[in-house]
Amino acid sequence: MWVEDVQSAIDHLRVTSGVSGKVGAVGYCLGGLLAFLTATRTDADAAVGYYGVNVHERLDEAGSIGKPLMLHIAGEDSFVPKNAQGRILAGLKGNPMVTTHVYQGVDHAFARPGGKNYNQAAADLANSRTAEFFAKHLG
Repeated sequence: MWVEDVQSAIDHLRVTSGVSGKVGAVGYCLGGLLAFLTATRTDADAAVGYYGVNVHERLDEAGSIGKPLMLHIAGEDSFVPKNAQGRILAGLKGNPMVTTHVYQGVDHAFARPGGKNYNQAAADLANSRTAEFFAKHLG
């Protein structure tokens, strides 16, 4: 259901006055998984996921990624253990549509200002990478 809602939003944005016609998606935590699924199941032009949970359980869909996807992975993620991170990295390795970044020493939600795990340096780096990624693929 969520992915169908995302596709409906994409369809609407593509024909909305003042919009370039290109659409990107970004999500955090469960939204990070949704960003991955957006890349596999919709026609979004680009997607970015921050510390997505359960992505490792959906890697069978990785072959469907036809548009650019960037994933930001917290190296010490309390919700995505190291073995799951390894599965994600191995499962997406070699896919030219996918860019992954691992932020060592930070935990889940490192990019959420005011949160207990906020890490400004990692957040600034991830956010700048996201901005460059979207400028390249949506610009």
